[in-house]
Amino acid sequence: MGLKLASTISITFLFALVYAIVFAISILFLPYTPLSLIIVIGFTVLIIAFQYLISPYIIQWIYRIDWIEYEDFARQFPHLHEAVQKVVDVYGIQTPRIGFIHDGNPNAFTFGHTKNNARIVITDGILQYLDENEQKAVLAHELGHVIHNDFILMTVVFAIPLILLTIARWAYYAVRFSGRGSKDEGSYIILALLAIAVLSYIAYWIGYLVSLFISRIREYYADEHSAELTRNPNYLSTALVKIAYGILAVENEAQIYEKKSSKVNALKGLGIFDPKKASYLAIESYNGSKPIVKEQIQAAAGWDLFNPWAKYFQMFSTHPLPARRIQRLNEQCEEYNVPIEIDFSQARQIKEEQVGKSMIGKFLTDIIVKKLPAIIFWMFVLITIASILAIIGLIPIVPSLLSLITVKNFVFLWFIAFYMMGFATILRTVFMYRRGFEPKKVIDLVTQINVSPVRPIPAIIEGTIVGKGIPGYYFGEDLFFQDDTGLLYVDYRFGLRIVDFFWAITRADQQVGKKVRIRGWYRRGPNPYIQIDRLEVIGERTYKNHSKLMMYILAGVLFLIGLGILYFWFLI
Repeated sequence: MGLKLASTISITFLFALVYAIVFAISILFLPYTPLSLIIVIGFTVLIIAFQYLISPYIIQWIYRIDWIEYEDFARQFPHLHEAVQKVVDVYGIQTPRIGFIHDGNPNAFTFGHTKNNARIVITDGILQYLDENEQKAVLAHELGHVIHNDFILMTVVFAIPLILLTIARWAYYAVRFSGRGSKDEGSYIILALLAIAVLSYIAYWIGYLVSLFISRIREYYADEHSAELTRNPNYLSTALVKIAYGILAVENEAQIYEKKSSKVNALKGLGIFDPKKASYLAIESYNGSKPIVKEQIQAAAGWDLFNPWAKYFQMFSTHPLPARRIQRLNEQCEEYNVPIEIDFSQARQIKEEQVGKSMIGKFLTDIIVKKLPAIIFWMFVLITIASILAIIGLIPIVPSLLSLITVKNFVFLWFIAFYMMGFATILRTVFMYRRGFEPKKVIDLVTQINVSPVRPIPAIIEGTIVGKGIPGYYFGEDLFFQDDTGLLYVDYRFGLRIVDFFWAITRADQQVGKKVRIRGWYRRGPNPYIQIDRLEVIGERTYKNHSKLMMYILAGVLFLIGLGILYFWFLI
C-alpha cells in the first residue's frame, strides 16, 4: 500500500511540477504571443491524454480489486454472465474484465480506455442484497457505459472546459508579465488579453456545467440500456429504491418475511452514483408484522423531488438524483408493456405534511447562514474599493463623507469587519452543529425532507460498521454503518485533513465489523450521511472528531486578527 501511495503521489506531483514549469517558461519568455498560447494548450492536451492513459492503472492501484477469470465468473454467476455475453455477442466488443471488491457496501463501477478494454467491478454487497434481476439491471447499466464508449466521450467533454480555463489563465498571466511594444499598442493588447481572460473564464464555467449535464444524460442512456437488456425498467428502478433509499417496498410479503427470518434486513448503497459524493444508504424496515412500504419510498424520494438543495446539487453532479432516474425509467415501462412498480404520486402530499408548501425560505436561510462570513468579507471589500474610487474622483461623493475616508478610519473599518466575521462564524457553527442528540434509527432519518448540509438532525445511532464509505478504496476515511433498520454513510471528518488521511491508512479498515455507537449530525447532500461527532467502538475506545471545535477556533483567529488591527489603530 505504501508503494502504491508513493507512486500515485509521485506521478501527480511530477505532472503538476512539469506543467507549472512549462506554463511559467511560456509566460515569462513569450508573454502574449500566439506561440505561447499554442504551447500551453498543447501541453494541457498532453496532460489530459496522459491522465486518460494512466487512470485505469491508478484505479487498480488504489482499490482492492480481486479479478476473476471469465470462465470462473460464468460458472459462479451464470445470470450475470448471460448479461455480459449477450452484450459481447450483440455489439461485437471484447469481453470486459470482471473484478470484485470484498466489501459489504454494495457498489458497481466501470473504467477503462475503450469499450474493448473495459473493466467492470462489483462488490459482494450487490450479490448479497439484490435479487438476480436487480443485479443484472445494475450490471447492464455499467455495460451501457461500456458500449457507448463513455470513457472516451466524457474525457473529451471534460477536456474542453479545461482548455478554456488554460486560455483564461494564460491571458491573465500574460497581462501581468506583459511589457512590450509602444505605450498605445501595449494598452490595446492588455485590454484584449483582459477580455480574453474574462470571456474564457466565463466560457469555462459554462462549459463545465454543460459537461456535467452531458454526464447526467449519459447516465440516463446507460439506464435505458439496462431496461433494454432486461426488458423491464422496473428492475433497475427497484434496485435504485433499495440502493439509494434502501426500502424493500418493491418485494412481496413472502420475500420480505423470508429475508426477515434469515436476518438479512439491510441493503447497501450502490456506486452507480457520483463517486465523489458517495454517501449511500440502505434500509429494510418493519412496522410490527407488516412492512413499511410506499410512504417511506416517497418520503425519501421527496427530498430529491422538492427540496431546493436537490436542484442545486444536481446542477453540479455527474449523476442525476435517484428519483429523477426512476421517473425516467417509469416513462419506458409502456414501451416494454410492464406496469410501473415505483411511483411518486403521493410524494408531494407527504412533503407538504412535513414542511408545508414551500421550502424556499429555509433554503435561502441555509445559504445565508453558510455564506455569512464570506458575505461580510466581500461587503467590506466593496466598501473599501468604493472608498478608494471616491478618493481618486471616479465616484462622486458628498464632501462631508469624503472627509471621513482616512487611513485611521479604514483600519477601524476592518477591525469591525473581522469581529463581524468572527461572530458570523460562531452563528454558522451553532446553526450547523446543533445540540439535542437523540437516539434514532436510520429509517427515522432518511425519510426527513427538511434536512440539508447546513440544517442537520442531531442523532445517536447504534449498530455495526459493515464497510468503507467508498468500498475497496485504500485511502478512504469514511465508513458504512448498519443498524436494524438499514445502513448509512458515515462521514469521518476530524477537522484536519492530515488527520483524516492517517485515520484512513491506519484505523478505518480496523473498524469494519465492530459494534459502534455514533453521535453526530445527520445531513443530506445528493445522498444522506451522518457526520461524526463521537464514534464509540463498543468495548474498545472512543474517537472524537473536532470539526465543530475547529470552527470555533477559526472564529477565535478572526477575533485575534481584529484585535491586532485595533492595536494598530491605536498606534496611528
